[in-house]
Amino acid sequence: MKQLLKKIFLVIAIIIDSPLILLALIGKKIFKSDGLFAFGSQCLALVPGLVGTILRTAYYYLTMDEFHPSCYLLFGTIFPDSHCRIRKYSKFGEYSIIGLCDLGERVTLSSKVSVLAGRYQHNFTDLNKDVFDGEPVYQRVRIGDGTFVGEGTIIMADIGEYCIIGAGSVVVKEIPPYSVAVGNPARVIKDRRQELQKNQ
Repeated sequence: MKQLLKKIFLVIAIIIDSPLILLALIGKKIFKSDGLFAFGSQCLALVPGLVGTILRTAYYYLTMDEFHPSCYLLFGTIFPDSHCRIRKYSKFGEYSIIGLCDLGERVTLSSKVSVLAGRYQHNFTDLNKDVFDGEPVYQRVRIGDGTFVGEGTIIMADIGEYCIIGAGSVVVKEIPPYSVAVGNPARVIKDRRQELQKNQ
C-alpha cells in the first residue's frame, strides 16, 4: 500500500511539474543548455515541506541523466547541471548546491554542502583575461556508496565509498574508501575498517 501511494504521489507531482519539466527538456534538446533546467531547480527548491520534496523528486526523475525516485531533497537545495547521476536512497540537506557529480547509493549530504565540478573551472593563468573569460572546464566529482558528508562541506574531488567527511571540511584531493576525513584541506585521520575489525 505504501509503495502504491508513493507512485500515485509521484504521478501527481509529475503532472504539477509538467510545465517546468517541458521547459527543461526543450532547453536541453533544442538549445543544448541547462539554463531552463536550473530555472526549474531554483523554483522547486523554494517549495517547503513534504510537498516540496515530492515535487523536486518528480522533476529531477524526468530531467536529470539519472535520479532515483527514492532520493530525498530538503528545502533550498539546487542542481545547476542536469548531467548528474544520483542513485538510490541518497539524501540532501537544506541549502546545498550540487554541481556535476555521480553519487552512489545511500549517500547523505548534510545542509549547506557544495559540490563543485572540480577544482579548475576558471582561467587563472592569463593575467590579461578576466577569470570568467572563456568556457569553464567542468570535471565530474564522484562520491561512493554509503558516504556521509557533514554540514558546510565543500567538495572539489572524488570521495570513496563508506567515508565520513567532517563538518566544514574542504575536499581538494581524492579521499580513499572507508576514510574519516576532516579539515581545510580535508585530511584522512582514520580508517573505518580498523574500527570494524575491533568490533568483530
